Amino acid sequence: MKTGYSKLSYSLAIIAGFFLPLTAYLEPAPYTFAMICLLLGGIFGYFWPKESWRWGLWISGPSIAFIILSIAFAGQLKVFLEKDLPVILTTLIASSVGSFLLALIAIKQAKSKS
Repeated sequence: MKTGYSKLSYSLAIIAGFFLPLTAYLEPAPYTFAMICLLLGGIFGYFWPKESWRWGLWISGPSIAFIILSIAFAGQLKVFLEKDLPVILTTLIASSVGSFLLALIAIKQAKSKS
């Protein structure tokens, strides 16, 4: 995939994805976490708008990898369905929507300056 971005932007998204699940249970639990994911995805979408919604995949990638390994080696399918699946879906959807929306704003601003 050749986008013209440095590897730093992708590395930052993956590193953010490692630390994002640590905020999953802040009170009020689902709303605060969803807003953090939306904001984080929006930051990546604004500064690197060509990737748009795909930043949500880069951000949620580490969580998905950890959970797949957890299910494969520990067999905790019930825990996955009750605790981890909502966190993954929230991360994936909120960060993708946030990055998509702010990418649109960044693209409109760039066009208006031209």
